[in-house]
Amino acid sequence: MTSISSDYSNFNSYAGTGLTGLLQNASSTDTNDEDSNAGVSTGTDTVTLSPEALAAANRESIGLPATGTLTLSDFTTTATEQEEIVSTLLASAMEALGIDADQQLSLSLGSDNEIEVENSFTGSDELEEALNANSEFTQAFTALTVNNEILDFADYLQEKATSTSLADYINSDTTDRDLLYLAAQYAGINAASGSLETLWSISHEQTPYSYTYN
Repeated sequence: MTSISSDYSNFNSYAGTGLTGLLQNASSTDTNDEDSNAGVSTGTDTVTLSPEALAAANRESIGLPATGTLTLSDFTTTATEQEEIVSTLLASAMEALGIDADQQLSLSLGSDNEIEVENSFTGSDELEEALNANSEFTQAFTALTVNNEILDFADYLQEKATSTSLADYINSDTTDRDLLYLAAQYAGINAASGSLETLWSISHEQTPYSYTYN
């Protein structure tokens, strides 16, 4: 039996310095273990996906077009769609646990790669556990987080651009260390193999997202 294996569908993780590190490239393995009782081969071939295929699956898993140039409208459209799913599933989970539908709460992705209920109220621990156990919810919430963090980072950059002139910065009393730091940052971003992964890593660091319900 042949299966394609990778971790690209599990995006709710912020381990490491970039999203590239979140994707464990599937390695080609060929096992052929035989069940001594049934005499049936349980061998599994694992197919290695190319970087292009991983990148496409990466984008699809958070609701973005698999190929082509991404624009801010792509992120906005996807975030809107995912927020509707998150809101519906969250309301259903709250109802199942007997939590007041008017309860205000905030959700975010924690450093342990799990969804966290930031408020403390009766049933909050149970709700947190239920949400993390629901793969449909974790997928939608992760996609919502990714897209909104990138959108928020775009707003942040636009604000910086209007309030700060790079020319003024360069013309000020800038040290050689400052220039080297800027050059290293620029080179590092350009050298990154996955532009979306790099963008999300920076976005999460600069503009982390928290979802507010009610």
